[in-house]
Amino acid sequence: MKKIVLKILVLAFIAVGCQQKKQTEINVAENNEQMKSNFDLKSDYQDFKTKMTELDTLKVWIDHSVCTYQGEERLLITKKSDSIKILSEFKDYDEQNPEWQKIFEKSITENDTTWDFGNFMERNKSRINSDDNEYVKIEIKNGEQKMKFVTKGLVDLNTFMAEYGTMMRKLYEPKKRQIYGVPLITETELINEE
Repeated sequence: MKKIVLKILVLAFIAVGCQQKKQTEINVAENNEQMKSNFDLKSDYQDFKTKMTELDTLKVWIDHSVCTYQGEERLLITKKSDSIKILSEFKDYDEQNPEWQKIFEKSITENDTTWDFGNFMERNKSRINSDDNEYVKIEIKNGEQKMKFVTKGLVDLNTFMAEYGTMMRKLYEPKKRQIYGVPLITETELINEE
């Protein structure tokens, strides 16, 4: 009789344990589903500051090379609550032992209007080309999603990089390295100075 009661108890514990395991698996699956981001780089890039989640990380590579100069920058853009964190690092290949050097790290609100990187990408959407690997000046990744901005010719390259530099100087004006160039003086400004 004790053996029968013992067997019934063991079977009851197994049944309860299996039921709890199934419920745990369901909870884990639901949590994983809730933790997926709906951010789509190709359709949400203009409003990335508000549309990306804490699960998204934008990795941006910028080729600053022009003619004989060789340099590149990388940005790491993450989100925490309602703020965007931008980390910029630069590697100057004209140096003897080029290494990544931190240029700045800055947090801005997701509603910030000073740094218009999303609008910069929208203005240059005609440059997006996923097939061209030869003239890529900016590449943006979010997980497996990727966007490449290309230029054609030296004038186009200089125009594009001048616009990029102007936009980045609004976010951060480097004191040591002028990797974003210097502000251009317009003809009107020259005339007014005289």
